[in-house]
Amino acid sequence: MILNRRMLWLGFSLCGIAIFSIVSSCGGSKSTDTDEENTVADSTEKMVKAVCSSCHEWVPPEMLPRVTWTDLVLPVMAAKMGFTEYEGVPLPSEKNDPAVSKNFYPSKPTITYSQFKEIVEYFKIKAPETTPSQRRELPIAATTSRFQAQFPNLPPTDPPLTTYVKIQPNLKRLVAGVGGDHPRLGLFDENLQPKWVMSLPSAPAHIDYSGGMEWLITCMGSVMPSNKKEGKLIQAIMAGDKQPNNPKEIFTALPRPVQIQKADLDGNGVKDYLINGFGHLEGKLYWLKDGKSGAENMFRADPGALRSVVVDWDGDGKQDVVTMFAQGRESIFLYTNEGGGKFTEKKLMAFMPVMGSSFFDIMDVNGDKKPDIVYTSGDNADYSIALKHFHGVYIYLNQGNDQFKQAYFYPIHGCYKAMLRDFDLDGDLDMVTISFFADYVSQHQEALVYFENQGNLKFVPYQMPGFDRGRWLTMDAGDLDGDGDEDVVIGNFAYGPESFLPAGAPQKFASNPIFLYLENTTK
Repeated sequence: MILNRRMLWLGFSLCGIAIFSIVSSCGGSKSTDTDEENTVADSTEKMVKAVCSSCHEWVPPEMLPRVTWTDLVLPVMAAKMGFTEYEGVPLPSEKNDPAVSKNFYPSKPTITYSQFKEIVEYFKIKAPETTPSQRRELPIAATTSRFQAQFPNLPPTDPPLTTYVKIQPNLKRLVAGVGGDHPRLGLFDENLQPKWVMSLPSAPAHIDYSGGMEWLITCMGSVMPSNKKEGKLIQAIMAGDKQPNNPKEIFTALPRPVQIQKADLDGNGVKDYLINGFGHLEGKLYWLKDGKSGAENMFRADPGALRSVVVDWDGDGKQDVVTMFAQGRESIFLYTNEGGGKFTEKKLMAFMPVMGSSFFDIMDVNGDKKPDIVYTSGDNADYSIALKHFHGVYIYLNQGNDQFKQAYFYPIHGCYKAMLRDFDLDGDLDMVTISFFADYVSQHQEALVYFENQGNLKFVPYQMPGFDRGRWLTMDAGDLDGDGDEDVVIGNFAYGPESFLPAGAPQKFASNPIFLYLENTTK
């Protein structure tokens, strides 16, 4: 979710004695013979690949600039290996990070400092000074006339820190929530006029509307990276357009949750709670039977459970779960429902930690009646801060037997979300993307892009009106005005990591309201 600092788990500490053996085998003096020098270099590379791949997908040195490796990534590696300092600078440890579990950090280094320095030297030699720039077959065209931009007419308040937006098309209503010093949630009509605003304990990240008039609001606790368990689930009972009375806390002390939803996972006719506890260094994906606190049914005890889709994946009538994880072990897992509350896990896709997984969705993109995967890559508030040419929006087509093949990619720095809808009503799926870590200096227009589908996954990208009026963190689509076409709303999170921002940009973003409404003009 938002501002999540992703750990590049190049931390060899999890691999224990095996790592020590591998690294030790690469020690010793080096011969001056050229062939022997190459042999030592090859064995070192094999060692690094073996160690890194044991914890996450391999990240080749050329994926990041040299200074990013040496100044940002490698110190994280050192902490994960049990070192308490790196070149004289203190590192996170159990002593100064009390919110993590005991023994999260190794009690002593898993390898010697001299051996770690050999690993550092490998990345210094192999990593480039700079990485490639984006390569686009099609540039972003002039502003589309498909959408008209409108801001709500709201009085100036706190800086806009919007973490949630949702269009309720059948009701012609829009829901928006913000974090900051005064977290709150508001309901707006189709004219963007506020109906009510209610206070929340912390920033809202998700709302489950499956209970009709019962809204279950996921409050994440800390927006910024944190290991504290401060998240809550709030129940609010709606009464038409009136502000709900006496919201009730259902669960507390949750591990920085970003999505909680109700679904009958065990098939007993009573809905359970599926909890994406994103956390930070620690987190978990789990469910609570019949919506009751108590024993946790664990899917995966890893941080970074960013988004789950409950779907009957195999068509057997039972609810399966597909979840994307971030936080270093970037991946998409399928949890197949075997009945009786039993699930089997299968990894559908895996990505390098530097990808910065930010969103995924499941839909039939090419009309072959098989679920495809839309994926965005762009979180850049981590330990590898650099404009990345491989960030953007990807489409993976289902090849059958749970195998997927990349069929589309468009590079967008810091891409955070993509929504595919038939925006122009011509029978195929178009797309809108937002970016939270765009190249605001050189190509600000990539922060908000409309892609018109020309058929066969050929998209023409267009600049959208209002692209430079905020910093876009979240988005939703739906027919707000009831005219038969899909509109878009995007949330303005003005302040955050200032990577890639020109001077004064946060203040400019903060001068605008909490969301931007993009009215579809097709009808």
